[in-house]
Amino acid sequence: MPPWLRYVRNTHFGADCLATYDLIVIGNGSAGDNIARTLGRKGKRVAVIEREHLGGECLNDGCIPSKALIDLSKTAAERGMGWDEIVANIHAIQLLVRGTDPNGGMRADGIDLYRAEARFEGPTAVRVDGAVLSAHDVVIATGTAPGIPPIPGLGEARPQTNRTIFKLAARPERLAVIGGGPIGMELGQAFLRLGSHVTLFEAAPRIAPTEDAEVSLELTRIFEAQGMRVIAGARIERVERREDGAVTILANGGRYEFDDVLVAAGRVPQIPAGLLELGLQLDARGYIAISPCGKTNLEGLWAAGDVTGKFQFTHYASYQAHHIGKHIESGLCEPIPETTVPWAIFTEPEVGHAGMTEDQARGEGRDIRVARLDAAELDWFRTTRQTDGFAKVIADAETGVLLGAHFVCARGSTLVGEACLAVQHGLTARQVASTVHPYPTASELFRWACAKVV
Repeated sequence: MPPWLRYVRNTHFGADCLATYDLIVIGNGSAGDNIARTLGRKGKRVAVIEREHLGGECLNDGCIPSKALIDLSKTAAERGMGWDEIVANIHAIQLLVRGTDPNGGMRADGIDLYRAEARFEGPTAVRVDGAVLSAHDVVIATGTAPGIPPIPGLGEARPQTNRTIFKLAARPERLAVIGGGPIGMELGQAFLRLGSHVTLFEAAPRIAPTEDAEVSLELTRIFEAQGMRVIAGARIERVERREDGAVTILANGGRYEFDDVLVAAGRVPQIPAGLLELGLQLDARGYIAISPCGKTNLEGLWAAGDVTGKFQFTHYASYQAHHIGKHIESGLCEPIPETTVPWAIFTEPEVGHAGMTEDQARGEGRDIRVARLDAAELDWFRTTRQTDGFAKVIADAETGVLLGAHFVCARGSTLVGEACLAVQHGLTARQVASTVHPYPTASELFRWACAKVV
């Protein structure tokens, strides 16, 4: 028995308060749930500790409510839906996705669920509600929280975040959105459709700064055509909330007035209490540092999902967790295989991203060929009257191997799946272009874009 565990048992709680498991998982988002259920179904004794909602950030405060709001915003006006009805519909969709079992079906998977705050007493010993749980392996899968930029007055102005925006008592007539990334763009456009006057502030020179530059420019053009005010290169000097609830933002030498402000400007890791005192190693950004196989620097302690600071997407968290679960079960520590991670932004039109952008490829000194095909050139987009946007592909100039594909068009979030497959497995543009796609469909856009670089 490790000395620290003997100390916990004998000094703090007593031996009768110590429960032992094969595995303890802190956090029930995509990563934690994947690992816990995988090993629980294989007969391992598993405990899950979750302090808030089962399902994690995506189900409760991110992907699911935001996609519900986006979908509802497209038809709310013609259906005569007010804000209260929209919020009620969002909550109903969350319940539908979550299911009716308040324990998330964990008992059937052999998992003990603790609804409590976790505090680490040792690398594999966790205090929960006055007792200590210990295990051979512990996984930290606690995710991230909304980050609040260090803008004078912003914290005191009680800004909305993705955790509060779906619970607003009323829709703001004038909404400021700080952050031109996926969350800010998606929610900003949704509120614009619902009738709010929206101003989008982005500190970078362009919105969607992680996307190909042409995608960012197209989104800016579309947002502004729809009536959104986009301020890129924003230098916000101060934010103030007045006694009447209104918000004033001083930026770029101007003064802007709003009814509310939404902050969507990055995330911060949620590190469970006690770990820093035990010497847990963090990376330069404050995320938990892990080895290539998912281990932390503390014996028996692993980390998975957004808290590791890798790709912060539910689908990547599941991928990472799948491999870490295998490592825990087998006792081996093999590097998690590198993979192409696609992502989507559910604006209208949608964005799909797989592989390198043009700037990234050129920045590596690669000799490339680039082609762009506008959606308006293909019949499916014409017949559905969704002609905004394009597909763009980047290929190696000598071999034709696809290095990246980018979509800003209707169904872009779906088209990127095929592009990811092609990039991941080293297919050439010619191989995609020579593959028959059904007519008339959106999928032809990727095929014919590839044909332009052959």
